[in-house]
This record gives sequence, C-alpha cells and structure tokens, in this order.
Amino acid sequence: MGEERRKVLFISAPVGAGHVRAAQAVGAALRRLAPGVATEFANVFDFFSPRLGKAILAGYLKVLDVFPQAYGAAYGWGNSSRLALAGRAAVSGFLAGRMERYIAVSRPDVVVVSHATPAGLVAHLAARGRLAAPTVAVVTDFVVHRLWVYPELGMYCVAHEGLRDYLAAAGVPRERSAVTGIPVDGRFAAPLGKREARAALGLREDAPVVLIMGGGAGVLPMAEIVAGLEALARPLQLVAVAGRNEALRRRLTAEAGRLKFCTLEALGFVDNVDVLMAAADLLVSKPGGLTAAEALARGLPLLIFRPIPGQEDANTAFLTAHGAAVRVESAGELAALAGGMLAERAAGLEALSSAALDLGRPGAAEAVGRLILDRLVK
Repeated sequence: MGEERRKVLFISAPVGAGHVRAAQAVGAALRRLAPGVATEFANVFDFFSPRLGKAILAGYLKVLDVFPQAYGAAYGWGNSSRLALAGRAAVSGFLAGRMERYIAVSRPDVVVVSHATPAGLVAHLAARGRLAAPTVAVVTDFVVHRLWVYPELGMYCVAHEGLRDYLAAAGVPRERSAVTGIPVDGRFAAPLGKREARAALGLREDAPVVLIMGGGAGVLPMAEIVAGLEALARPLQLVAVAGRNEALRRRLTAEAGRLKFCTLEALGFVDNVDVLMAAADLLVSKPGGLTAAEALARGLPLLIFRPIPGQEDANTAFLTAHGAAVRVESAGELAALAGGMLAERAAGLEALSSAALDLGRPGAAEAVGRLILDRLVK
C-alpha cells in the first residue's frame, strides 16, 4: 500500500500531559504495526502566538490550583450553553487558517486529534472542504464533553460503549465511532510482576508501596497526603511523582528526611510509569484519563483525591461505578482507607484490582493504530 510514503499527523494540546501522551502512544503503535508509516506531532499552541499560548496554559493551571470550582462551572456551561457552541465556532474560525497552512506544508494522509480544541479546528476545515485527509479523534477521558462533538470528523475512538451512545445522540453516526479504550504506552501491555518491578526500582518486598501522582504539572497536595499516611505509624514505601513541579519535588525530598515510619522517594518527570505502577499496591492520584487508563491496564487500585469539577468528576463517577476506584475528600479519610486496604492485602484491595483489570485496555493504542491504517488504504 506504499506505506513508506504515508504520513499521519497528530495534533494535540499540552493542557495536562495526557492528551500528548495518548498521541505519542498511538504514534509508537503505528510505527510497530507499519514501520514505513511516518508520524508527525504538532501542538495546537503552534497556531497561537507564543505569548498567547503561554498565557492560556499558565491561566489554566492557575485556575485549577486556586479556584477549581470556576473550571467546573465553565465545563458545565460549555456542556449546556448555545453561546459556548458559538464561541467554539468563532475560535475555530480564527485559528483554522494557521492550521490549514501547517497542514498544507505537512501534507498528511490522515490527521489525528487528541484534544477538543484541535478537533474543532480540523472539523472547521473539513466542513468547508479545506481538508481532504481522513480524520480521527481520540477522546482521552471516560466522558465526552459536548465541545468534543463534531459530526464532520471521520472517526471517534472512545473509552467505552456509553460514549458511542452519547455521540450517536449528538449526531455522530454509530459507524463513525469505535470502542478502543484510551491509548496508553505499549509497555503497559507487557506483563511485569510486582517483585521484578520493585527490584528494578530498588524497593523492598516487606512493606506496601503507595504511588502518589499529580499529573505532569504536579497538581496534588502531596505533602498533605504524605503526612496523613505517616500518621498511620506503619511502614509504608511512598513514591511521589511531582512531574514538572520542581518546587514540589524539592519540598518532598526535604520532608523525606523527617519521616519516622514511611520512606519517601520524590521524583520529577518520569518515563517509567509502567514500572512504578507494577510495583505499587495502591495509587493516589487525580483521575486524569491517561493516568486512570494506565492504572486500569496494570490492575492498580486507585484512590481519587478531591477530583476537580468537570471531566475529573465524570471520570471519577465512571471508575467508582465500576468498582475500580474509591473517591476521598481529605488526607485523613485517604489515610484511614489506605491503611485498612493495605492491611494484609485486604479483600477490598483485591476487588478493586480485579475490577481495574476488567476495565483495562492495554492494547488501546494498537486498536487506534489499526483504525488509522484502515484509513490509509481507503
């Protein structure tokens, strides 16, 4: 099929690390499935002025940190307001010209989007006959926001069947959506035992491991969580991933020396989440779509700490309804629940792990990759 001459363009947004990681996972899967296919990655902020892009990202992170209720209100408004739909159309029209020029130079055979904003730009071009390449949308949460819905897009890849129902009700024919799961790195599909993973990380066999993750930006009160777990007065091995939040990593590193019962290793940005999750008994995290999908693939029970209103709430509702996670609202509640679960591998922990494995789709990236390859030969 002349794969060596084919190119797939991925367009995402660095608003949280998950959208970009999903695109990278699918790109890697494509290269495994069809080594002759070229992949290219673009950031939707490439179509903004650099100053505006930085300001938008900084403002988004600040709102999440200081006033998450405002984000939740905006999320709900976008799901119900006609004015929101008009606003997205205006934004798409304003930015689509820059994207069109980029695509004209890139000349992709398929365009894949993993965030709602580039999805809108691509749909704007497709609706006006200014984009000939087939399009694929990869939704990276367990919910579809209305601002993700564009009947002009060729195919949607979603986490579960309920999202296909939602898209069909919103005007996307069922034959143009597929349940693939949320794409995770291919390493999550490789079995890795707890003993082997702990040996690779230098962790002990004789104490439970709690993994604490706050996403790429490290937006989680990890010091508060660590203090709550230390107050249990039992030996725990804590591994905290602060992402790109260097100030948080330094604070946790300083805190580690003051702990009496727990050990604490504070990490920055890592590329071995698959090993960390294989080594852990329990994950404490926000319910970002990618992080949750990775935990499900490893069968790792998840304690969700104070989800932000919006897609985090929706992801939490899905995961808790299926028995793969538990929601907690305070460090004290978290510590008490974690302590009970970790006591002699309590049955509740095993039930969460089993439910997570049932939901997990470690081969999601390959499933999306095959759908993209189908479009390359049509």
